[in-house]
Amino acid sequence: MENYEKARDLAYEHVKVNLFLTMNEALKENPELLFEANNYEKNKEKLNIDNKDRDSWDEPEVYEFWAVDEWLYDKLTEKGEITFEYLDFYIWGRQTTGQAIYLDEVIQEIANE
Repeated sequence: MENYEKARDLAYEHVKVNLFLTMNEALKENPELLFEANNYEKNKEKLNIDNKDRDSWDEPEVYEFWAVDEWLYDKLTEKGEITFEYLDFYIWGRQTTGQAIYLDEVIQEIANE
């Protein structure tokens, strides 16, 4: 149970604000914005997609966009999560939804380190 408390504290301290609506609008204006994100291609590889034609492969699903501080941004990037900078924000493209952030496996791993 101690790791859940560490993960909860980590999320409360380093995850700043949900940017879902902001990023949805930004992606409407520039649909290719995510192609430049850290680990976007790596997440494509996780799906075992060999075709290099971006029009014919399923993009990694990003369900939520969160502003995080620089420390967590660096950790998430190292862990292979989709991250990028937009405007003055460090953004995490969260690929899970429906549960508290501190329950995400990647947050648990970072908290455990």
